[in-house]
Amino acid sequence: MIIEEGFAKFEAPYVNEKGPGKVRDVFYNRAMVFNRDTTIFLLYNIRMRDALDGLAATGIRGIRIAKEIGIKTTINDKNPRAVETIRKNVVMNHVDARVTMRDVNALLAEEKFDYVDIDPFGSPAPFVDMAIRSARVLGVTATDTATLGGRNRRIVRRYLANVHAPTYLIHEVGIRVLLGYVGRMAVRFDFGIEPLLSVWHGHFYRVYVTLKRGVSHARRTLEKIGQTKYGGPMWLSQIHDFEILLRAKIPEYIPTRNLMEKYLNLWTNEKHLFFYHLPTLASELHVSTPPIYMVIKKLKEMGYQSSRTQFSAEGVKTDAPVEVIKECILDLLNSY
Repeated sequence: MIIEEGFAKFEAPYVNEKGPGKVRDVFYNRAMVFNRDTTIFLLYNIRMRDALDGLAATGIRGIRIAKEIGIKTTINDKNPRAVETIRKNVVMNHVDARVTMRDVNALLAEEKFDYVDIDPFGSPAPFVDMAIRSARVLGVTATDTATLGGRNRRIVRRYLANVHAPTYLIHEVGIRVLLGYVGRMAVRFDFGIEPLLSVWHGHFYRVYVTLKRGVSHARRTLEKIGQTKYGGPMWLSQIHDFEILLRAKIPEYIPTRNLMEKYLNLWTNEKHLFFYHLPTLASELHVSTPPIYMVIKKLKEMGYQSSRTQFSAEGVKTDAPVEVIKECILDLLNSY
C-alpha cells in the first residue's frame, strides 16, 4: 500500500489504524502521525547536523526528517524485511539517506549523532543506555503507558520506580517517571539531561531531552529527580524548554498542524509540578464543578499563574495553593 505523510510517499506492507500495532509486523501506524509530527516540529526549531532513526520499520520518520528538515539522516532497522522496505521508500522519495541493518545498540555504541530517535514497540528501556552515550539530543517514545503510570508492577523492574498516583494524574506521573529514568541512566555516565518537550497523546508518551556531558550537569540532573507523595523516583522540574517553545514555529506542511497548535498552547503554560483536578477538589467540598475557564480566569485575576494542561481536560496548572483554588471554586458557585 502506498501512503502519503507530510512530504513523504512510501510503501507499507501493513497498516495499523490505531494503537501500537503488532511487534512481528513491518507496519505503518497511522495513529502515530502526531508522534512523528512532534519530531519534525522540534527539529524544525532547533539546529541539528544529522539524525538517526534507530528503529525505523518502514522508515517513515527518518525519510521525513531527511526530506522535510534536510539534514543528513541514517535510517536503521535490524529486520531484513524492514530494511528492504526502507530502501524502496528511500528511492521512492529521492532522499540521500543512509540505510543500515544493525542492532541499534551496536550502532549506537560505534557512532555518534546530533539527534537520535528511539521509537520502539513497548518500553524504550533496553535502548536508553546506548542512546545516551551516542546522542546530543534524544527523542524517546514509550507505549507502555500503563506501566509508567504505575498501573502494574512492571514499573519496578523496568523503570526502577514505584508509584501510586490517583487515576487522573497517571499521565503526568508517567511522563515524569520516564524523564526521571532517562535522567538516572544518564548520570551514571556523567551526563545530565535538559527536557526540550514532553508529550502525552493517546497511547504514547514522548520525551525529547538534550544531553549535557560533565559531572556538574549530572549533579544538577540528580537534584531534579526525587520522590513525591505519589512515589518515584520521578522528574520534579520543568518538562519543557519554554525558551524554545515560546519562539517556536509550526511548519505549514505537517499533517496534524491544527492539533499541534492546540498542544503548543498547552505546552507553553505547563510550568508547575502536577496539576489540580477540579472535579476531585469539588468533590472534597461536596459541590459541583464550575467551568474550568472560569476558575482559570478568577485565579489570574487574583494574581496567580493558571492554565490548562495536556494531561487532563479538567486539570489546572497553577502556583496557587490548594486552599485558594477551593476558595475560588466556592466563590464562583456562590456567584451563580
